[in-house]
Amino acid sequence: MHTTFVGLDICGFGDPRRTADVQRLLRATMYDLAAEAFRMSGVPWAETYQEDRGDGALIVTSPAVQAAELLEPLAHHAAVLLRRSNRLAGEVTRLRLRMAMHVGDVQRDEHGLIGRAVIHLHRLLEAEAFKRVLAATPDADLGMLVSDELYRSGLESGVIDEDAYASLRVLCKETRGKAYLWLPPRFAGR
Repeated sequence: MHTTFVGLDICGFGDPRRTADVQRLLRATMYDLAAEAFRMSGVPWAETYQEDRGDGALIVTSPAVQAAELLEPLAHHAAVLLRRSNRLAGEVTRLRLRMAMHVGDVQRDEHGLIGRAVIHLHRLLEAEAFKRVLAATPDADLGMLVSDELYRSGLESGVIDEDAYASLRVLCKETRGKAYLWLPPRFAGR
C-alpha cells in the first residue's frame, strides 16, 4: 500500500530532569496535539494508523490522503498548537518536536509496519544535521524534515512554498541523500 508517513520525536525526551511524570505529560500532549493538527488539516485521527515509539510516534494515513496537500497545513497547525501549549510550560515541560514526512509502500507483520519507506522516515528523524539545526534554533517548537521524493511531488503539484524549505544533507546509517527542512515562518531565515 502506497501511503504517507509522519514521524514524531520528542526532543530531549531522555533529559535526566524529565521524570516519569513529565515524560507521561509530554507524550500525552504530543498525542493530543497530533490528533488536533491532523483534524485541522482535514485528516481525522481515527482514520490514521499509529504506532507508539516511546519518545515519539509513527503515523500513517490512508492511501486516499494526498501527501503533498497534507504537508504544509499539518506543519503550520502543529507549530501553532505547540506554541499555544508551550506558553505556560517551563524548560523541563516544554514540548519540542522533530517531525519527518515521507511517502512510500508499507507492509505489515504481526508486530507492526515494515518496509524501506518506514526505515527512511526514521533515518530522517534521526539525522544529525536535523538535530543540529533544531539545537541551534532553541526557540522553535517544531522542525519538519521532508523527504526529497515528497518535496519534489509537492513542487510539481504546486501545493508547497519552495521558499519555506532549505535543503539539508541526510547521512544516517545506510541513508545518504537530500531532504528539505521546514521551520515555523519566524525561524525560516535561520
